[in-house]
Amino acid sequence: MKYFNDVDLKDLWSKKETEAFVFPRPSDKEISASEKRLGVKLPASYIELMSASQNGGLLKRNASPVRDIGGNIIRHVKNSFIEPISLNRDRHVLKFFYDTPNLIEFGRYLDTHSPFGSFVLNYLKCSREGEPSVAYIDRKVRHGRAGEPVDKNNDWRIINEMFYWELTTIAPTFEAYIKELVIAPKLPAFDFAALKAPLKQAAQKSFREIIKAYGRKDIIAFGLYIDNEGSMVADAANTKEHLENLVVDNPTDKDYYTYATAEWKYEGTEFALDLFEPICKELAVYSAALGQESKVKRFRDKLLDICTEVLAELKAEGFFAKEYALPILLNVNISNGEISAAKAKKIRALLT
Repeated sequence: MKYFNDVDLKDLWSKKETEAFVFPRPSDKEISASEKRLGVKLPASYIELMSASQNGGLLKRNASPVRDIGGNIIRHVKNSFIEPISLNRDRHVLKFFYDTPNLIEFGRYLDTHSPFGSFVLNYLKCSREGEPSVAYIDRKVRHGRAGEPVDKNNDWRIINEMFYWELTTIAPTFEAYIKELVIAPKLPAFDFAALKAPLKQAAQKSFREIIKAYGRKDIIAFGLYIDNEGSMVADAANTKEHLENLVVDNPTDKDYYTYATAEWKYEGTEFALDLFEPICKELAVYSAALGQESKVKRFRDKLLDICTEVLAELKAEGFFAKEYALPILLNVNISNGEISAAKAKKIRALLT
């Protein structure tokens, strides 16, 4: 083998579901036809692995390290399988990532909380005859922060007004990607107790600054919201005028507009961004490493509980009454997901 000479491939592949995921070794004709269909030259290391080791299959070593700019590992992303080189379109086959010709999807984590996490051969920064890097793509909620796409006409990363694709390079070549694969390490328990103090500080700063900036507009509500993956937390506030205008147009939905932070006048302000951002970074790294939908849901629900506890403690301490003369409705919510009726009732009971 020209590639992988210093790599032990014995425990690379899983022995499960070989019939569904493993194909016969690809012929030269299949390789040539696949490259013609995709319009790219496949990495020689990819072709060699499919030809000399196994043509596709579930991975046993399924986790790739993600590093910061200093080269330190900050998390792992999981991939369940590698697509084979094949012309059989009725089964697994290499394909474009959401019709983006320069991104060839070759894997995905099957038990992920997001149905959009994909592994791609990235030809965006090389010619179609060149050596692509390997990247991980996931769907993210747009908050208008640095690094998010803004060009609606020319940026492939933009999905709609709410979501965008985030691309993270995890290896410079396919060979390097295979060499770095490990069995997913066990994730330690998240320290929610340590999260409360900085979150409380962020909520206090946010409320003070919102009142300073918008208090004359009769602020009637303040809250914290998270996303469906539990990967971020931010502030929200509403005004009397904004709520009344919504209710006039939709009188039967008064309860919804009263408590839905996504419908409030201000959502995700920048007043305490310096305090919220480190929290969000920590949450995003941990949430992305969870993988399983059931684990993410438990993590997200615990984060909701912590947000509720923070606001409840601030209210009990008289913080809101000291900072603002008008009564304030408090709430926590999910920006792009739903809270069960039972949990919503519990939250309101604690914050009323």
